[in-house]
Amino acid sequence: MAQAPADSGRLPSHVRPTRYDLFIAPDLESSTFSGDVTMELAITAATDQIVLNARDLAVDVVSLVQGDDRIAARLTPAPGDERIVVTAERALDTGEATLALHFDGRISDGLLGFYRSTYTDGDGTQQVLAATQFEATHARAAFPCFDEPEFKAVFAVTLDVAADLLAVSNGPEVARDKLPDGRVRVSYGETIPMSTYLVAWVVGPLVVTDPVDASGVAVRVVHVPGRESLTQFALDVGSFAIQFFTEYYGIPYPGQKCDLVALPDFSFGAMENLGCVTFRETRLLLDPDDVTLDEMAGAALTIVHEIAHMWFGDLVTMKWWNGIWLNEAFATFMEHLGTDAYRPEWKTWDDFATGRAAALEIDALDATRTVEYEVVSPADAEGMFDILTYQKGGSVLRMLERWLGADSFRSGVRLYLDRYRFANTETTDLWDALEEATGQPVRRMMDTWIFQPGFPMVEAAADQLSQRRFALGNAVEGRWVVPVLARAVDVDQNATSTTLLESTTAKFEALDATLEVLNAGGEGFYRVAYPASWRDRLLDSGALTPLERFALLDDLWSFVLAGRESAATFLACARRFAAEHELVVWRVLGGHLRAAGRLVEGDALERYRSDVAAIVRPSMQRLGWETGSGDDARTRQLRGLLVSLLGAFVRDPETVARAREVEARGGGDADVEAACVSVVASAGHADDFDHFLDRVGRASSPQEELRYLYALGDFPDEALVLRAADLALTDAVRAQNGPFVLQRALRNRDHGPAAWAFVRDNWERLGARFSPNLVPRILDGTTWLVEGSIASDVTEFVAEHPLPSGGRTVAQLMERLQVHRSAVERERVPFSDSLLGRTEP
Repeated sequence: MAQAPADSGRLPSHVRPTRYDLFIAPDLESSTFSGDVTMELAITAATDQIVLNARDLAVDVVSLVQGDDRIAARLTPAPGDERIVVTAERALDTGEATLALHFDGRISDGLLGFYRSTYTDGDGTQQVLAATQFEATHARAAFPCFDEPEFKAVFAVTLDVAADLLAVSNGPEVARDKLPDGRVRVSYGETIPMSTYLVAWVVGPLVVTDPVDASGVAVRVVHVPGRESLTQFALDVGSFAIQFFTEYYGIPYPGQKCDLVALPDFSFGAMENLGCVTFRETRLLLDPDDVTLDEMAGAALTIVHEIAHMWFGDLVTMKWWNGIWLNEAFATFMEHLGTDAYRPEWKTWDDFATGRAAALEIDALDATRTVEYEVVSPADAEGMFDILTYQKGGSVLRMLERWLGADSFRSGVRLYLDRYRFANTETTDLWDALEEATGQPVRRMMDTWIFQPGFPMVEAAADQLSQRRFALGNAVEGRWVVPVLARAVDVDQNATSTTLLESTTAKFEALDATLEVLNAGGEGFYRVAYPASWRDRLLDSGALTPLERFALLDDLWSFVLAGRESAATFLACARRFAAEHELVVWRVLGGHLRAAGRLVEGDALERYRSDVAAIVRPSMQRLGWETGSGDDARTRQLRGLLVSLLGAFVRDPETVARAREVEARGGGDADVEAACVSVVASAGHADDFDHFLDRVGRASSPQEELRYLYALGDFPDEALVLRAADLALTDAVRAQNGPFVLQRALRNRDHGPAAWAFVRDNWERLGARFSPNLVPRILDGTTWLVEGSIASDVTEFVAEHPLPSGGRTVAQLMERLQVHRSAVERERVPFSDSLLGRTEP
């Protein structure tokens, strides 16, 4: 008889579900639920045991039937393994069987499994709802199941709910029956075969929009009452995305409807439950006339990301959690493809560079990881949801698409989805489909990026390219198949050549030109080390594209952190960008100018701020404070970025005063207003803090609420920063938002150390209040706490208090702290001397 593996994280595979008939009866007042599940099983080897997952559930066997025989069975819990074992009195034969279970559980106070959420209505009354979040391994906390992605099955869900509550699930509502106790029994249409982590239901005092038709698919937005005016944007983006991906993939939408559900409390940005996609309110509900470009584009990207998953992830699913990176990386890539088609003027592919730069920073650490790695436990699976999965994975796919060509890449994706629809795959199945469609060595190339950590630095000489792993810490061997794209700066931007750099060095077949840019287009996942004269000539040429300028600046700053270049060299380069017009270049320039300011103190810092002001002011004077009739969204966003740099970083008195006027007046351009909120906070006092709290409480949109809430950590008074930190641990701030208030407080240049002392002294409160996956977000704020003994205090405390999840992410954050500390120790004296005229830059 087949038995469960003794020490494996996997369920035995000889018993598989094919269908679940799932019934759930929640009681929102008592935060409890009961349920029944009937599973149709396929048995491929005789056995007397059925092993499945359950956590924090009281489960009883109702029946076990095979053929015409009802078989007696007993249930044995194995809570340490999050399993239950049903043992039959005699062996089950190969073939089909049916197992029925009853279960009871509690609706969680956390943000995982089947959990509780609340909001306050217009009358000031707290309303309670309940929703699900099952990825990666939390379906087992809501019903007994085979909670692994490979065990796909059809689901038919039925909910018993109070008659005045809205209830939605994956399928459309197909029946509604009144019950004797006044409740209603709502049944939903069966799904396609799908994994347990995609099952979803939401119950509560919510409302739903009328449907919008998207090529025959009904799209609706579910939300709390009173926010109807904020739903049209999501309806537009969602319906566009369904039609776009139906055409791109060449396969109809795999569900029967698509509900986009805005939840007051949600741990992630969104979740791709088939037909019942759940979101944070900020990522779904908005007024396009009252949000920044970042807020609007961020919401669109999130919606498109989740819709892309309906095919790549839901229709075709990874066999095991080691493949979750491909689901998320592909959706990250596709969110930009789809949003660029929706609003090309937003230039979201430009902003994709910001995520790629963040991934390059992490991947240069000793504590990086391979994109795909072995997953054994649920904690291993949770660790997949990080910047390397989303941003490195997505960036490498973008580089692959650029190398293969967009049409060839799409042909391979279509082949893959058509071949494996309703099934499960390994990562290499996609590479093989792309190879079949294009004839290119995709697997050989991609294996070097996915199964080894890090990335290469490409060094250029006149007739030779070389590669070696780029590291901010200890250099380690590595070799990649690198599609190095080169372009002559004095010819058409589309005239490029590709050198497939597979060995340590390769002959560089230069184009017929005197000067070339490597990483042409700026979308390769590698850094380029130019000789200084080559870099200067590229800048002098004026022919670099915005993304090429972005890559050059980002590479140069990374070389400062690695000790290959000086901060004075970076500042000298930055001065050449005072006339820069492009938002994407200012994003990287502004971020690194702020970071370089952390290297100095006192008089040198004040001198540095003057230098930054000299770089920023020409562009600010060109744009002015008022929105012009010809300003597009990116111009307005750039104006806000410049206001923030001059006001919050440079602390220019005139900018601060003007920002106060704009914030108090309101009603202007959202990008400038959002920047002014941060400027006022950075120079604010106690009355401003109280004003911000009031604005949080009466915000007209989720976006406005977070602008004022997160800015509470920016105030220049220690008592106010600690007040913000304390608020983050109370019911005044939602548990999903508290970690980001603390993160902002920790990043406060003057009072980050005091905020750290608060975090350290309240560590147990943090752990009790916040979802485990959000605690590393708090520690993200510590990476510039480098002064005196504080860095040692942070790293020692974190080492002594390991987190239940996110261990790799925390290790990366602690290493980034050490990288920044080393940069300060290395650069403070020479950079200060340079700024104060004591040495030549």
